[in-house]
Amino acid sequence: MLKIRPPWLLLSTLLLSCAGNDPATPAPPPPPPELDPRIADCLRINACDAEGGQPIGMQACLGHVLDEPWLWAATGTLRLEIQSLDCKLAAKDCATVRACTPPKDPFATACAAHPADDICEGQTWVLCDPDGKPTAAMDCAAAGLSCNKNIWAGCGAETCTFGTTKAACAADDPDVLVECTAAGVLTRIDCRTQYNMVHINGQDEEKRITIAGETCGFDPQRNDIGCIGKGEDCTFFSQACNGDVLETCAGGKIGRRDCAALSPEGQSCGFVQSGAFAGGAACGFVEPTCDLGAAESCEGSTVSFCNLGTPAKVDCQAQGFGGCETAMLGGRTVAYCVP
Repeated sequence: MLKIRPPWLLLSTLLLSCAGNDPATPAPPPPPPELDPRIADCLRINACDAEGGQPIGMQACLGHVLDEPWLWAATGTLRLEIQSLDCKLAAKDCATVRACTPPKDPFATACAAHPADDICEGQTWVLCDPDGKPTAAMDCAAAGLSCNKNIWAGCGAETCTFGTTKAACAADDPDVLVECTAAGVLTRIDCRTQYNMVHINGQDEEKRITIAGETCGFDPQRNDIGCIGKGEDCTFFSQACNGDVLETCAGGKIGRRDCAALSPEGQSCGFVQSGAFAGGAACGFVEPTCDLGAAESCEGSTVSFCNLGTPAKVDCQAQGFGGCETAMLGGRTVAYCVP
């Protein structure tokens, strides 16, 4: 790859050349090591939240790329976490990063009247626990969206009527499904990347089966427009791993998703082991060498974390940050660079 030397480096070289061998002329500091853009984004977001917000650590931020394909099936806290991190990743400055997830305590009075519910307080989407206490909040306006409530609350760009507004294939992309969520907002679902899930109650246990389509079309299993496969006909929900290829029955057709071709690299087909989608087949990192749920740590100014299945370390000071700090979040130690 051709690399263009930045102008400041060229200028420094010229200045050193003109100065000759003057020992009083200091050498320019070396540029910081180049980082994977995903890691750089997560360092930035956590450092912004370290000043007046709540850092989530490196692993929750990096794991977003694996959570986002489940947005179609996500509800409640998981859906808010996915959308709020989308907001932070798109933020251009620290003020906007922090605005995406405002402090939840100011919504205590509102939640007291809505236990076990979620609400819109102005443009802020707030989740309330069964005791009527706020558990999480997202400022929809910070993401360029608005808050709306139908059956539940959520952020979206355009309102609709759940149960009345018809699903459709996007006019600008035949592989994208446009449907009205239970929050009463339109959402675009890329059938090539998004997952859904069906729960089947058997005699012995409930089974969770993934639906991973390939394009938008009529789905006879839901009698509506949805994400469907392009392969052979199928009559009931199924999921299987064929090497690195995920095969599911999606809309009466077998859908095939090549996990090895997805970004980030190194994915294969396997079964989700924990969380809301445990038991479902999906693309991901099979038998990783580290756990995204494990504790993170600081070693001096170096932050240590699991980078999607591979142990990683970054020197915060070498990247222009003030150092490394840790905190407890949800019973787990998270680590991050500070400004």
